[in-house]
Amino acid sequence: MQIQRIQSVYLFLVAVVMVVFIFFPVIGLTNDNGLETIGAVATGSITYSSPLMLCLDVLIAVLALVTLFKYRNLTLQIKLCKITLIMIATLLVCVGVTAYMQKGTSIATIQWSIALPFVAMILTMLALKGVKHDKKLLSDSERIR
Repeated sequence: MQIQRIQSVYLFLVAVVMVVFIFFPVIGLTNDNGLETIGAVATGSITYSSPLMLCLDVLIAVLALVTLFKYRNLTLQIKLCKITLIMIATLLVCVGVTAYMQKGTSIATIQWSIALPFVAMILTMLALKGVKHDKKLLSDSERIR
């Protein structure tokens, strides 16, 4: 398989970034017990896991890969890119709500890994722009015939 379109690279990078996001802590909690962290899965330095974050994260990664392989149907690819953007925004809201809910018991701080969904969002927007450009080129060539 030869990758000829830049949006394919962008969508693949979205999937990779979201898989990497699983393994890093998102919220740090400072309380009497010391520093505890919340992430998608409880591995390594992550003390607590959030199943909702994990489900959204995996769903976003899978949706990005599905969108990548729907290159023959540009209209569907545009819709899937928009759905991916909405799901990334939902993941960010979930992280914000989780951090806010921990406010009463301890001091919650957002970790550096919160930047990964923003990177995925930018890459998805770039892919969406590329798909729209391809669709415009295709419609222009159809009009000329």
